[in-house]
Amino acid sequence: MSGVPQRKRQGVTAGERKGEFVKPAGAIAPCGETLNKIAAAVADNLLFAGLDKDVTKMVIKEMWMEEFAEGKSCIEQGDTGEKASFFYVVEDGNFGIEVKGNEVTTRGVGTCFGELALMYNAARAATVRAKVQSKVWVIHRQIFRATVKKVSSATYEEFEDFLKSVELLSTLSNSERAKITGALEQKHYPANTVVFEQGADGDGMYIIRKGKVVVHKDGVQVAESGVGDVFGERALLRQEKRAAKVTTTEETTVLILDKVTFDSLLGPLEAIMKTKVQSYDSAAVSAAAAAAEEKKTAGDSDGLTTNLDFKDLTVIGTLGKGSFGHVQLVHDKTGKTYALKGVSKGMIVETGQQGHIMSEKDVMAQLKHPFLINLYQTFKDSDRLYFLLEPVLGGELFSFLRNQTLFTEETSRFYAANVLLAFEYMHSFDIVYRDLKPENLLIDEKGYIKITDFGFAKEISSGRTWTLCGTPDYLAPEIVAGKGHGKGVDWWTLGILIYEMLASYPPFYDVDTMKTYQKIMTGAIEWPEHFSRPATSIIKKLLYRRPTRRLGVVKGGAMLIKNHMWFNSFFASQDADGKSGWDRLLNRELKAPMLPKIADSKDLSNFEDVDEEEEPHVDYEDDGSNWDANF
Repeated sequence: MSGVPQRKRQGVTAGERKGEFVKPAGAIAPCGETLNKIAAAVADNLLFAGLDKDVTKMVIKEMWMEEFAEGKSCIEQGDTGEKASFFYVVEDGNFGIEVKGNEVTTRGVGTCFGELALMYNAARAATVRAKVQSKVWVIHRQIFRATVKKVSSATYEEFEDFLKSVELLSTLSNSERAKITGALEQKHYPANTVVFEQGADGDGMYIIRKGKVVVHKDGVQVAESGVGDVFGERALLRQEKRAAKVTTTEETTVLILDKVTFDSLLGPLEAIMKTKVQSYDSAAVSAAAAAAEEKKTAGDSDGLTTNLDFKDLTVIGTLGKGSFGHVQLVHDKTGKTYALKGVSKGMIVETGQQGHIMSEKDVMAQLKHPFLINLYQTFKDSDRLYFLLEPVLGGELFSFLRNQTLFTEETSRFYAANVLLAFEYMHSFDIVYRDLKPENLLIDEKGYIKITDFGFAKEISSGRTWTLCGTPDYLAPEIVAGKGHGKGVDWWTLGILIYEMLASYPPFYDVDTMKTYQKIMTGAIEWPEHFSRPATSIIKKLLYRRPTRRLGVVKGGAMLIKNHMWFNSFFASQDADGKSGWDRLLNRELKAPMLPKIADSKDLSNFEDVDEEEEPHVDYEDDGSNWDANF
């Protein structure tokens, strides 16, 4: 495999459908043995494989049956929108899969198709036509994702409540408890199964979610425990031998928190127990107050810094085109230049992106950092929303990478460090970015990075969100699974970026998008021979499939990434003033590996020539919801 992607990659999102999807009148839901048959059909499917059995069952119960006569298609190649929102499991009959009119394979009883529709709206890659009278079980993306989110969210809250009842963990703050909630592993035991033997090494604690266990010490039963009870918790303090034997008396489900994971996320419990919970809370309050003050003083009251009249802006030329609009270079009456991003309201509503566009504005108004694009002002008219942005005229990192094929480790390290500092800053505001890729990294006049396009950025003070969004090559496994994600997804994308800069292609690339997701979920990576040991090490640590083990998430956060050997040799040295390489980088005092040629503030030469056709547009009719009132 060689060469970076030659075409710019578009981000994807499940979106917000206009209105709630309603099942067909008289829809027949599966029941009895049919539930098991459908569960068996989807068991190996990527989007079901990571779901708990109970979640899978709830999703299946939301399906309904449809029939297709011989020769009738249920999917047409190229379908988008609502027609590309359904997933099918074959109950009876047979379907032919056709690409450009030619049958390439078939799907029979017990098979399924259309799984990409469960993730986001994408054009159908093939036509699916009934070869005989056939029946299928169907589910809509909105119902699938809503069901998974509802159950996953409820389960997460249940796990948090269990942890609150563990006396040994009473000293933890709410944020610390939330952090380890995501680290709990669920395990099922049949009846009359030994969970652990007396004298075994103690490696973690157990919480009973369902079922019962009995505790024997020296062969004598000393206790019986049920739902909500905890055993083995002393193992979180020190790895002692188990003092008793624990056996299930019925089918039992437990939540396991192992000591290694606990220590990696929060540090030794003994040290934590020495600090009162009040000190954690007061520290959190102080940090929140400091962040609020920083937000308040970063610009004026709404974080924006100019007060221009829209009619005084004159277009110089086009910097780029996207799915929803154009970005143009403009100047004001004084000749000062800006980048003006115009977005069609009709396109926003058509694709359900109202929440994303409002979040983009709110996030950008908060943030002021040397490696982030600065938002100066916003405008709107009857058809469009506009962002007035800092102009960065050196072009996209994507173009540099495409022209050079791949970067040296020194070059890759420099740009990865830019992103690292930007993410560290964003995360201090509880903001997750979620769309890192070379196409979203602009190069300024000094050769430094400016991250752009905050359409998928979101404030997640709760520490967790469920929206599927990002760019396929860069999606973290927890986003693909749809079971909730946090800041760890950004550190995953940093690992992907480092790999792509060094190799010229992302680690999970495949022509078939679903195979890309399969590789992401299994962690299958091929390592080029020219990768150094430190480079391979940092990428592996950033690409841990379990976010609770991922570098950047574990205790130490971004500082652990900075101190990794791949960065350390480059940035650890200090200058005569005692400033570290990281300080000099933040102050833009280091020499960048590449300097773009920029003639003046109106130079468009570092951006691809684009047709000056009208920007993408869908007629917009105000529905009275006033969704853009605060733009």
